[in-house]
Amino acid sequence: MQLTEDQIFFFKENGFLLIEDVFNPEEIDLFTTEMNKIISEEDPRRILEKNGSVRTFFAPHLTNEVYDKIHRLDRLVVPAAQLLGSDVYLHQSKINIKAAMVGDWWEWHQDYPYWKNDDGMPRPDVLTAMIFYNDVNEFNSPLILIPSSHKEGVFDDRENIVDVNGQDNEWYAEYLKSAPFMTAVTANLKYKLERETLAEWAEKKGLFSAKGRAGAVLFFHGNIFHASANNLSPWDRFTYLLTYNRVDNKLMDIPNPRPEFISIRKYDPIAPISERLA
Repeated sequence: MQLTEDQIFFFKENGFLLIEDVFNPEEIDLFTTEMNKIISEEDPRRILEKNGSVRTFFAPHLTNEVYDKIHRLDRLVVPAAQLLGSDVYLHQSKINIKAAMVGDWWEWHQDYPYWKNDDGMPRPDVLTAMIFYNDVNEFNSPLILIPSSHKEGVFDDRENIVDVNGQDNEWYAEYLKSAPFMTAVTANLKYKLERETLAEWAEKKGLFSAKGRAGAVLFFHGNIFHASANNLSPWDRFTYLLTYNRVDNKLMDIPNPRPEFISIRKYDPIAPISERLA
């Protein structure tokens, strides 16, 4: 799938690009069926909510044949390379679960501070492709973005110290202590944006709510301000997120790097494949 010059320009100006109907209904059904198998596994890659439901599952491509193909599809790889201006490799993949009535929020943040500070990524020449598994509307917790905020670079990468001892849920407090990467994926994020910063940018640029049909893909820059609310609706919002990095932006060696299933350190460019998966 080749992007037009207008689409590339829109992404560069706004920091995101939403494309409908990238995947057909049969493919989405297949991805969802495989997802339900994957997230049932007890595995360090599976991250839970306070209520015990699944929030995130990292790197499903490592153990599932269908998911091993998704990130290599030309429908994703070619646009990612066009938008970043380089061959790309997969830095991270994860399933995010916003189950009906129980899916927790994601605070306002940028993604790149994690990849910079915790993984050693030199530059924010990186983006994420989010595949919609459900129709996303104003009620089931769409991703909210501030257009053009990616142009400011790393706006606020000050660390928020998460007090796991102050958690009112005893088992969850112990759970958060079980791995140093937990504060990158729980509802209380390690790096977050302050209200004053958000108010200033929202006043200047407004907010964009990323709504679309199942099968749509949202490409968004690693520095764009984004968040999502609790899913209080009766409709699930499941997504698969694939982070593509330029091959010349490989990670530096750092002390105590995050696990390979969160921060991939294999930098060979992806050879795109062209096929329908269902």
